[in-house]
Amino acid sequence: MEKSNNIFDIIVIGAGPGGSIAANVAAENGYKTLLLEKEQIGENGRYKACGGATAWELVEEIDYPEDKISRVIESLELHHVDGDHFSKKGKGAVIWRSTFDKFLTDKAVNSGAILKEREGIIRIEKLADSYQITSKNDVYLANYVIAADGVTSPTLKMLNWPYFEKENLILTITKEMKTQKSFIDKILGPDTVHLFFGIKNLISVGYAWLFPKAETITVGWGNQINLIKNSREEFKKFTSLPFVKEALADSKMEIFKPHLIPVGLRPKLYDDNVFAVGDAGGIVDPISGKGIPYAMMSGMFAVEAIKFCEKKDKLDKLGIQYEKLLDRKFLRILKAKRTARDKIFQNDENLKKFLGLWEKYRSSEIIMRKLMD
Repeated sequence: MEKSNNIFDIIVIGAGPGGSIAANVAAENGYKTLLLEKEQIGENGRYKACGGATAWELVEEIDYPEDKISRVIESLELHHVDGDHFSKKGKGAVIWRSTFDKFLTDKAVNSGAILKEREGIIRIEKLADSYQITSKNDVYLANYVIAADGVTSPTLKMLNWPYFEKENLILTITKEMKTQKSFIDKILGPDTVHLFFGIKNLISVGYAWLFPKAETITVGWGNQINLIKNSREEFKKFTSLPFVKEALADSKMEIFKPHLIPVGLRPKLYDDNVFAVGDAGGIVDPISGKGIPYAMMSGMFAVEAIKFCEKKDKLDKLGIQYEKLLDRKFLRILKAKRTARDKIFQNDENLKKFLGLWEKYRSSEIIMRKLMD
């Protein structure tokens, strides 16, 4: 390459939570790091279809400013359409992903990563020991590539990585409904998020949700993609439920967006100096669909694997080290949850049993202690 400033140690593709954390950790460890984002982030971030509920532990861990939190949550209400109701207590937060992602991207830039916006990649090629990435605007070279560009990852598609099985994909529909804070407080509660279940009469493998923000209700629905016959009609069945109908009365739709979520791992997570993190690797809770903390940890572990293997001169062990770090923290649990998910959504009896246990235990505890057996 003629332009030495276009040569990097690590290129991270995608400025979501996984990509931004990877870029942040890489820059902090002295790697010349490029963070490529296909969209314009701007001053206010870019919209992402996501409920935005996250655990309070994550808020504290990254020191996320409370003035950027849309709502502090104290309970999760679990509704079954048959009438059964379960309540899970615990502190959490609901955030706008645009604000949250921008916060993490800014941290990466402040640590020394170079951010390039509106740089969707056109081509990625292996050249000897490096990768050449051609974007809409330029050409870049790097030793390592971290693919954090979502479930449909153009990066991994260009590299001919295998895609997810249909059983491991959830199609979601998200609507952002503008309303009044006082109305949300009255109907949904000032500190409560709501999930809705029902295999026979609502969603065969998935759930729907109402997540309150300051003056907006994020309305979501998600079902296993190969089981969907008519997504709009199935979504309408949810919004026609009496409680949901009341909650959305006098609200105005501002955004409507479908989105895919993986609920099972991609067949491989590493190959030849390329790492899949977050949704690109299917590193998501198969039961709850929670992905933000797993994306962030996988981004961090990708860089830690590089650092460890370079230090030990064991670059041939990069993939093993990456999966070892993932497994030590959560990969084994996610695999067990994927197996358990089939049993939980086998029938409404199993689902209600799980929801009853979820009131008292973390989902990982239910699965690893085999409380469903």
